[in-house]
Amino acid sequence: MGRFSLNPYLWGVKFRNYLYRKGFFKTCRPKAKVISVGNLSVGGTGKTPTVLHLARHLKGKGLKVAILLRGYKRKTKGPLLVSDGKAPPIDIYQSGDEAYMYARLLKGVAVAVAENRCEGARLLEQNFSPDAILLDDGFQHLRIERDLDIVLLTPRDLTDRVLPFGRLREPLEVLKERGDYCLFSKTEKPHEGLEKFCSSLGKEFGYLTVKGFKLFNHLLREVDFRELKGKRVGVVSALGDNETFLKQVRELSQIYGFEITKVVQFRDHHCYGDFQPDENLLWITTFKDFFKLGERENLLVLERELELPRGLLQMVEEKLFKL
Repeated sequence: MGRFSLNPYLWGVKFRNYLYRKGFFKTCRPKAKVISVGNLSVGGTGKTPTVLHLARHLKGKGLKVAILLRGYKRKTKGPLLVSDGKAPPIDIYQSGDEAYMYARLLKGVAVAVAENRCEGARLLEQNFSPDAILLDDGFQHLRIERDLDIVLLTPRDLTDRVLPFGRLREPLEVLKERGDYCLFSKTEKPHEGLEKFCSSLGKEFGYLTVKGFKLFNHLLREVDFRELKGKRVGVVSALGDNETFLKQVRELSQIYGFEITKVVQFRDHHCYGDFQPDENLLWITTFKDFFKLGERENLLVLERELELPRGLLQMVEEKLFKL
């Protein structure tokens, strides 16, 4: 008897996937090309920066790009247009923090939230007519058909277990039938285990790499890291993976000579109603947290400069858009 055989969550996932595979559940096919960026595990793996990078890349190629996501922990329900790419986005607590962040950082890109991704896609096509719709955290949302499934994988995924005994939303075996590209994160290359696993499935793969970091002030103007030398700094975040963010700030503190005197961490999507940053410190945070914290003068935003594999970008350009 397999170790997952008594896991009701696992069998529920398998039965749901079977019903979609056999056509018992209805799906929709948007007019736009649909690219899903997702993963198998709960927690942060790099989906959000991957979507940001893809949106900027495709927009730079002259395409009309939209982003569709659930809008986790927003105070609204149903499909909602967060931004049409021109007007200021709606309130962050109506849209959800990630959707608001996309709308603020990506000019000319439409953003919508919807529990039902088919309804969200229809809303985007009625108001924006995109060439491409990027699904943020879309791998498990089988109702909407897609042209490309990008799945982020970490080394931990290879040995983890399915919920509730581990962090996996689905077993690794689903990648045999679903998933077009394995994007490895939280690892240095080469990682033999990840490469061997995806190669055995016949999947193309590459690495999500960090090229460097940028720092911005409350006006979203870039700041030289050297200005932090000798300063006392706090670190605050509410992410799926707070520890990786903290590790990166600590590494930068060693390079640029600032002192981390306070660390505050919350669960992902925290609303920050119960937290006020100490005004005697500079605080380093993320874009997602910055907008929820009120864009205060003593806040600095750390952004990772990421690089997507050239092979992935070529797949998107050639197979989907004939660029």
